[in-house]
Amino acid sequence: MDKMSECEIVKDLAIPYTEGLINPKSKEFVDVHLSTCNNCMKYYKDIKSDIFKEKYNEVQEDKIVINQFSKINKKINILKICLISIMIIVLIIASLLFAKYQKNNNVINRSYNQIESMKELNNYKLTVKTIQNNFDTNDQMNYEEVYYYKDGKYKIESDNSIKFYEDNSYEKICVYHDLKQIDYYKQDFIEMTKGDLIGIFSCVLNYKEMSSTVYNLALTIREERYNGIDCYVIRFGDKNSYTDTWINKASFIPVRVVNEVYSDFYREEIYTFQENVVNDLDVDKEILNSEQYKDYRKNEIDNNFKERTNSNKDLQYLFK
Repeated sequence: MDKMSECEIVKDLAIPYTEGLINPKSKEFVDVHLSTCNNCMKYYKDIKSDIFKEKYNEVQEDKIVINQFSKINKKINILKICLISIMIIVLIIASLLFAKYQKNNNVINRSYNQIESMKELNNYKLTVKTIQNNFDTNDQMNYEEVYYYKDGKYKIESDNSIKFYEDNSYEKICVYHDLKQIDYYKQDFIEMTKGDLIGIFSCVLNYKEMSSTVYNLALTIREERYNGIDCYVIRFGDKNSYTDTWINKASFIPVRVVNEVYSDFYREEIYTFQENVVNDLDVDKEILNSEQYKDYRKNEIDNNFKERTNSNKDLQYLFK
């Protein structure tokens, strides 16, 4: 075989040889030829270099693809972790809000039901002490009112006055100690019905209206002691402007309400409620005929709403 033909055969075997795919005898033939032929040796080196580069590029491309997939997987995993974390946070917040909603509802409903049942009582005494400060005008007021109720009869007593009412009555009596005057009113409307006095706990009645709405979540409840009484304290507002209502944890009756607008206004009402302590004399208006009131001037007053309304209409007509 001539040299040229041998070179052609060796070149044809270059790729199988480089990749180790030829049999031992063919490999031996190529090795012998390469040891004596510089041209074929150079050709083989070039073939090896091209194959190496191709494989290297393939490997690099594979690495790039793998890295891209790895980055995508990492981002997907991070996203999953974020979504799971957000869901957990949302569930925790929702659980806390629901627990708060339920607690608020429980306290408010129990107090509201207690107040509604108090409206049906036939004998009770309610003392209300009020402290009020207006920081703009430096006005201060401290006063006390005592409400008596027994079997349809009322007496409302303060430092300077006494008022007598009866359920579903068109009459009332007002006594003014500073004027030494007693006014006997006859009216064309009913001013008091059973349970109206208990409406003084309007704070809880207002909370009841809020409790079934999202405003429920605007209320906060804490626990404190007041005058030795364990209380729930319901707050509506913030530290600068708020209403705090203290509710006895045992009886669910309000015992204190504070309204404050920071550095502007402060009002505090303290309630003492007692059941079955009122006797007949406490609400008996006949005491006004006693020696104690003999020097008081007595007036009979017609306080008819319809007449006053018509009179106002006449005045409006005259001044048109």
